[in-house]
Amino acid sequence: MIFTYQEIYQTSVTFDLVIYSFQNLSLLYGDFFTFLYHWNFLQWLALATGIYLVFDKNRKRNFLTLLIISILFLYLQFTLQWMIKDNHSKVPTSFQIKKGKTVLESIQGRPNIVFVLLEGVSRKQLSSLHSRYIDFSLLEGSHFWIPMPHTSKSLFTWMTGETQLKNSRLQLDDSVFELNLPVLLQKKHNYQTVMIYTQSIYLEGMDQFFPKIFQSIVDKSILEKRYGSLYTSFSWGMDDRVILPAMNQINVTEKDPMFLLIGLSQTHSPYFVVNENTYSQWTSPLVRYHASINEEVAVLDSVISYWKENSSRETLLILSADHGESFGEEGAFAHNYSLYNQETDVPFLFYFLKSGQVYIPKVGTSVDFKDTILRLLETNTNLMSEKSKVNFFDHNYQPSLVLKTWNSEVQKAWINHDKKYIYHSDRDQLLQMDFKEDYRTPITDLRLKQKVLNQIYSEIR
Repeated sequence: MIFTYQEIYQTSVTFDLVIYSFQNLSLLYGDFFTFLYHWNFLQWLALATGIYLVFDKNRKRNFLTLLIISILFLYLQFTLQWMIKDNHSKVPTSFQIKKGKTVLESIQGRPNIVFVLLEGVSRKQLSSLHSRYIDFSLLEGSHFWIPMPHTSKSLFTWMTGETQLKNSRLQLDDSVFELNLPVLLQKKHNYQTVMIYTQSIYLEGMDQFFPKIFQSIVDKSILEKRYGSLYTSFSWGMDDRVILPAMNQINVTEKDPMFLLIGLSQTHSPYFVVNENTYSQWTSPLVRYHASINEEVAVLDSVISYWKENSSRETLLILSADHGESFGEEGAFAHNYSLYNQETDVPFLFYFLKSGQVYIPKVGTSVDFKDTILRLLETNTNLMSEKSKVNFFDHNYQPSLVLKTWNSEVQKAWINHDKKYIYHSDRDQLLQMDFKEDYRTPITDLRLKQKVLNQIYSEIR
């Protein structure tokens, strides 16, 4: 079981990981069947052989039974994979925006800012979909990275601009409580700040941070008490349609703008689907994932409709994700342990509800998100010019970001200007590639290799 886990999730089973698993067993149990789904024939055969050797009685009968079950399971798995059809895209409607802009100099008039963070959705997965308001194919050709494919660390980076790659858990000091985005929006621009999160903040120290930087916060535990009879919960979160009644409880005033962070959860494994049926229960995780993304797009449309109807102030919708998700690419599954684009390249766009304008930076990182927002709201022209380097909507912007897998040393990466480097620690191999990751070249120049590794290790040690 341990060897299979290491092979499927491309990481080592460490003591810290075992402790984490026991501490969060109530959340992780739902992923166990997904874990079994990814086993190949040899792994099932090894398990069956091991059980056969352990049993003293009825060895032959037990072995044959387990072997038959394994073969039937594999047959079902391959049959369902063959039946998968790419039917998760939607037909665009008259509401779609046909063009997206890449350069934005400022945000005028202190609009409401509604920041929607999808759970585990890569840019590539979303770009094939359409909502009633936004054509996500506009995301094609852009790239926006997060430094670590792990939820709590990613949320922290979005709000603070700090990666904290040296630590697997959040490290809190006075500066992060004073220089985060919600607090600065409140102090500098008189924003009300609210967070609605359909997962629990009582995980990995998030409860020690987010309630202290937002004026009001509502998470899964509160949502279940208020609306648990109407909306279903699952291990990691709940039916994201609960966002609508939760937003109705917000006191939206026209005097001061609002910064609202909405964290969704349905697309977290094991991929919760409201309109469950027998087929979707037993199909592959990828099919369930696509179904959950389609439902999230419907939730996003309802959020947009709500703010269109309930606020006369211009509202800026920002859409992104905490990280992506792997489904076998590069031998990885789920998230945390791969730095390739399926886990680190997330969707990112601005959508102004009243003007209908869509802005998508060509490249960007969540590390520069806080400073970009503050820079765009700044009215002091001197400060605006000084901060152009961290504004990913500026045409001179160049990304520079170190990435690392969570609680693991399996991969490290560096994105710099127009190149991406990924270092595989397990085989001491450094790959250079373009942003699409199409052209991958092993670095054999020892000087260049050491230069890249020095830059990476300067951020993570």
